[in-house]
Amino acid sequence: MCHFRPHGSESFAAVPIQKASERTTMPPKTKATVRADIASRKQAFVREEILASATALFAERGYRAVTIDDVAANLGYTKSVVYYYFKSKNEILWQIISRIFDSFLQKIVVITEQNLPPDEALSKMVRQHALSVMENPQWTSIFNKEEAELDPTQRRQVRRMKRDYDALFESVYEAGVAKGLFRKIPSHVIVGGALGMCNWLYVWYDPKGSLSAEQIADHFASILSTGCVERPAT
Repeated sequence: MCHFRPHGSESFAAVPIQKASERTTMPPKTKATVRADIASRKQAFVREEILASATALFAERGYRAVTIDDVAANLGYTKSVVYYYFKSKNEILWQIISRIFDSFLQKIVVITEQNLPPDEALSKMVRQHALSVMENPQWTSIFNKEEAELDPTQRRQVRRMKRDYDALFESVYEAGVAKGLFRKIPSHVIVGGALGMCNWLYVWYDPKGSLSAEQIADHFASILSTGCVERPAT
């Protein structure tokens, strides 16, 4: 992420200017290289289009009700175009689910790497998970509903992915228990309940409703914090 400096914080003169003789000259691209770059970008664009089309259709109709012809027709393609990029409908589903998980995971990892106090970290993590669900309702619908359509190897991998994801939350909760910040409740119970609560947001959250996604995420984080915080005995 770029950070712009406020005016006056640093003079432009302080930035060393490279002499022309010291600059590295990039070799000019050949016509073949340019054509290859264009082809590569086009292929990446078409792959993304196919995945986006499949995501919308799987979420709306369900995986089994959608055919490769449907995915292609939704884009004005023939099914041969889809098969050029993906060998099967299963591969498309697996790509979608993998991307969903990676997107959710990376946002949580960013928080864990900030070395925040456990109570602050857990609140931010739950808030982010809730936001991810509300910002990606189609993805969440597919992830929650279509796991059974994967092959056995893929299902085992998804279960490992879920365990690893939950473990990030559980380790933070356990650190909070050790510091006397949280009540001594089994971490898998707390995390399972919190994430399960968030995961249903894709069903009832309405972007046009009276509360924004950010407000709902704040409420969910507050519910967790209020329910988990250790209080002195009276």
